Amino acid sequence: MVTALLPSPSATPVVTPTPPPPPPTSPPAPASFSFAIVPRFAGGAGGTVTATPMADRVHYHVVVTGLVPGSAHTVHDHVGSCGGANLSRHLSVLATGVANGAGSLTFDATVPAFEFGSGRIVIVYDSARPVLITGCAAL
Repeated sequence: MVTALLPSPSATPVVTPTPPPPPPTSPPAPASFSFAIVPRFAGGAGGTVTATPMADRVHYHVVVTGLVPGSAHTVHDHVGSCGGANLSRHLSVLATGVANGAGSLTFDATVPAFEFGSGRIVIVYDSARPVLITGCAAL
């Protein structure tokens, strides 16, 4: 008599499906920093500068408030301090624009990375000519 050997039911391998890989994740959004534009005198410009550093540059989103509707202003990037803004060194013109009907001016600008950080300031002038500083943000 011949006896056939059958595999034991417990010896059958169990196949567990492999879960699919997780979807690729997006890189985290760059960190942003906000700085107050402080009026240099009563009735001077206020607002905020939001800076978002990137690899070799920095993106500024600037909102200037407290301006006379329809008035022109220039906004500059300088090396220095708000306390000594009149003696600060110019880096670049960020924008020259006209305040809207609500007395605000909003714009975006991108500058080289070295223009951002400690010892840098954003200056709001009271006209399109850079003469009287009406507001300043210390970065």
